[in-house]
Parts: sequence; C-alpha cells; structure tokens
Amino acid sequence: MRPWCGALGRLVELPVPPHVPRWSARLVGVTEPQNETPVRSWPMSNDRAFDPGVERPLWPSGEGPAILLDGAHHNVLVDHDFMIPFEALMRADGFRVSTGRSRWTPEVLSGFEIVAVVTALPFDFSERTEVTDEVTFSQQEIRALRDWVDGGGSALILGEHAPFDQAVGPLLKAFGIEASIGTTIDPMDTHSSGRMGWIVYSAANGLLNRQHPTVRGNRPEERVRQLVTFRGSALSGAGYENILRLSEHAQNVADPTGVGPVGRGDSQALAGRVGDGKLAAFGDANGFTAVSIEMDDEDPFRCGMTVRDYDWRQFVLNVMHWLSEP
Repeated sequence: MRPWCGALGRLVELPVPPHVPRWSARLVGVTEPQNETPVRSWPMSNDRAFDPGVERPLWPSGEGPAILLDGAHHNVLVDHDFMIPFEALMRADGFRVSTGRSRWTPEVLSGFEIVAVVTALPFDFSERTEVTDEVTFSQQEIRALRDWVDGGGSALILGEHAPFDQAVGPLLKAFGIEASIGTTIDPMDTHSSGRMGWIVYSAANGLLNRQHPTVRGNRPEERVRQLVTFRGSALSGAGYENILRLSEHAQNVADPTGVGPVGRGDSQALAGRVGDGKLAAFGDANGFTAVSIEMDDEDPFRCGMTVRDYDWRQFVLNVMHWLSEP
C-alpha cells in the first residue's frame, strides 16, 4: 500500500483474513457493510473511539439536505469505507447520504443539495502513484458540476497529497482554484508528533480564520479552536475565503510517492460563493475521517475527527452546515 496520513511510506503489511469485513471498526449506531472483500495491505482502520452522535441535530432524522458522496472516480477513502464515520455523523445530524457510482450528469446531480468529491483518481491507488495523461473527470462531468453549483448547489472537494492533487487539479481549475503537486509541509508550525506534513492551524499561530462561519459556528459551543492537517497539498484561488492559511514558512516538497514538487499555494482550505452556490475545497481529506493507523515501528496513532485536542469533528459539522445554508 502507498504512504498515507503522514505515515511516510513506512507501512506494515497487515494480513487481512478473507472473512474480515473491509470496515473492521464498529461505530455506534452504524450498520456494518455487507461487502466482505478484504482490504489490500491497509495499515489503518476506522477508529472505534469515534462516536457519531449529535446532541442537537440540525434536522430531524432523514429530513436534512441530500448529500451525494462521489464513488464513481476510484475514490480511495470511499471505496475502502473510510468515509463511514463521516456518513454516520451526517446522518446523525439529519442529512441524507448516498454514495453515487454514476458519472455526473445534470440528471444525476439534480437530486442532491451537496456533492462531496473525496480523493478521486483515474486508477486504483494501490497500483499506481502518478497521474500522467489519464483523465479523472471528463469535461462533460466538470461542466455539469460547475453548472450545478452555479445554479445553487454546494460542492465539497477533498484533495490530498500527490497523486490526488494531480487528479483533482482540472476540476478545481474549473472553479478558479490551483492545487500544488507534492506534499505541503511547514517546519515552524508542525504538530508535536513531528510527522511530515502535519500542520497546526490555531488562533495562537494566526493561521486559522476565526471569523469564517465554518470556524465560528452558529453557537458559542460550536467554535473551533484549532485544527491539524495530516499531509496534504496546498491551494490558491482568488475570491475565496482562506480558512486554513499557510504561513510564509510553508513549503511544497516531493511526496514520498516520488511525485512533485510543482507549484505552491497559500491555503489548505478555501471556501466561497460560486454563482448561486457554494464551494469548500481542501488540500487534505483526512480531517473528514476518523482512522487509527498501526505502523511496524511506532505506537498506533490517529488521524481525523478523533485526534485529541483538535476540533475536526465540530469543524466537519460546521462546514456541512455552511454548505447547506442558502
């Protein structure tokens, strides 16, 4: 398997017996998938500590906006069930979530209020590490999504380090956003673990946009204090609010997959209006997961919504609330 979530390529090959479901971590109130195809050499599983319960749901169960979770573009985190914690959290808040395996057309998109595009690729990530001339999204699909957002839809685009930044680049460009290629690091604002690409955003270092609704929330208890990203790419785009601002010390370096560096952005999260709709784009997708990673040379560690002292769980809710508002 390839490097992931700051693991820097030191992945241990974990045997997965044929009878073990792809999603090995049970979550409160979530039904385990019926597909029992084993995962190939994943050193990570959904974190058993994650609780998707929402104390004050925004909508009654099943009555909120409809989310299309894209599964038509070799979406690694979707295909291997690592978006299940996100799905569970959304359903607990009243959203309706469906995984779509169809290419985007106006007809497909018309049944949804939010489209979430997560770690898309033109090929299986376990077999390739670099995008060359392959096409992830057809021009017809890109046009369909852009027109749908212009008309009032909301899109969440979650990129990653190379080669995901290569794959999502043409889609982001249609919305006026450029993605760097490689891995973004910041030697001055690195997480205390010292893991490459784990960048801290807080009020203390001035890199967290505390005034944006996705950080401020709608109530005092929803305010986000600090976040950490887990090895991703950088973004830049005029006309968008910079939610996670990269410092002047940030660098784009070659990814452990061997791809990059190309370009340099000033953000790992942008949000803004596009026509009558909204877009939130991230250079790192791991904050929207809740995973535990087991390495062969260190203690297990977590990425995403269960990392202690960081507010990803609340931030994910805030982002989706913002996307769902007119």
